[in-house]
Amino acid sequence: MRPRSTLTPEAVTGRNPSTRGHEFGKTGALRETIGRQVAQFCFQTHGESLRAVVLTGSLARDEATLVQGKKSWRLLGDAEFLLIFHACVPLPPKVAISFLRQNIETSISRLGIAGEVSFSAAHPKYLRSLRPHIFAYELRNCGQVVGGDSEILTHIPSFSATDIPMEDGWRLLSNRMVEQLEALEGLEQRPKVLPRRLLYRTVKLYLDMATSFLLFAGEYAPTYMERARRLRILADTQPADDKAPFDLRRFSDRVSECTQWKVSETELRSPPSAELALEPDFSWCEEAIVHARKLWRWELACLVGSTEEASNQDLLERWMKCQPASRRLRGWLVVLRKEGWHRSWKHWPRWTRLGWCGSPRDWTYAAASELFFQLPHPFEPIGQVGQVHGNCETAFAHLPVVRHVELDPRALSKPTWQQVASIVRWNYRRFLEETRS
Repeated sequence: MRPRSTLTPEAVTGRNPSTRGHEFGKTGALRETIGRQVAQFCFQTHGESLRAVVLTGSLARDEATLVQGKKSWRLLGDAEFLLIFHACVPLPPKVAISFLRQNIETSISRLGIAGEVSFSAAHPKYLRSLRPHIFAYELRNCGQVVGGDSEILTHIPSFSATDIPMEDGWRLLSNRMVEQLEALEGLEQRPKVLPRRLLYRTVKLYLDMATSFLLFAGEYAPTYMERARRLRILADTQPADDKAPFDLRRFSDRVSECTQWKVSETELRSPPSAELALEPDFSWCEEAIVHARKLWRWELACLVGSTEEASNQDLLERWMKCQPASRRLRGWLVVLRKEGWHRSWKHWPRWTRLGWCGSPRDWTYAAASELFFQLPHPFEPIGQVGQVHGNCETAFAHLPVVRHVELDPRALSKPTWQQVASIVRWNYRRFLEETRS
């Protein structure tokens, strides 16, 4: 659906777009400009059907990362928006949302801002149905209404940070581990200089490791800066016999470095910290992977109440047994709907067997964790990339869908690390991203 009229940069800013490239020196100015553009386009497109436009994520908290180029600013990550429609109005189809997104990204690019915009659409009942978890807490406390009903976020039930279940922190960490695999997927050897995409994903991994750990420690906060501050306090008071999974001082140092880089305006090739090399090498990424592995095991052991040494597989099996059947059923219904009830009938017996033990989320996390715990060892010289090791082939076989459009079926018997990572990422994007089941 096309906007009823075309907005020009001059109509919004009153200035020539060619002069806008270096005027977003503060994240707040960027937020206001993007928010204004998005609100106007959305209301022009949907009119009175739309009740409110809400900005979420790091840009809403003025903690987005800006990279200064020669003639424009690049927003790393994306600007996340939630469109709330009146209850009696059908939600727009994905194709209409995609067209709207393209129009807005083109519009802000003319203002000297390069970046991606993402949208979710919902009715007010969605807000009223939100239960305590990280996203709902940050949406209620940090979301910015950029157009429409300014009181719309009060529909979210009020709850405290201590009401958020610890499982939500472990899920967040697991999601970031999958995304780290995605960033590593195209590499065949250790890079001397981290590609920018991998550098950014590693920064995000550290930041959300802090989020996850603080939730388990009872010190969660909704902003990066406050999390870094609370983590520093915990690190400075850590007793010698503390049962934390790693040295909190070292971990806190890394989180503080990444926080400063994440919330500051930076030149295109700036490293996360002045203390690091001019360009961080792969050892910096390796350290993040080691921290993530230790934290993931520690949190999963806390969730299942395990005090003895147990394998990852044992911990995951205990975790799956703790999950209610209703959650498993909801997850597999998502798979059925995505794959088509009639087209997927050949998979029903296999999905039924898997469903007795765990949900699609459980099995995807199992495959991702087995792969993640091999890092960084699969990186060998070009031409000598090894096959997957350990239990990864077993976990791989338990993924909801063991196929990928880019994978040669003959490779399924002995998949490489990169091929397994590709299929894990595909299952995560298709079945987990848009649901909590």
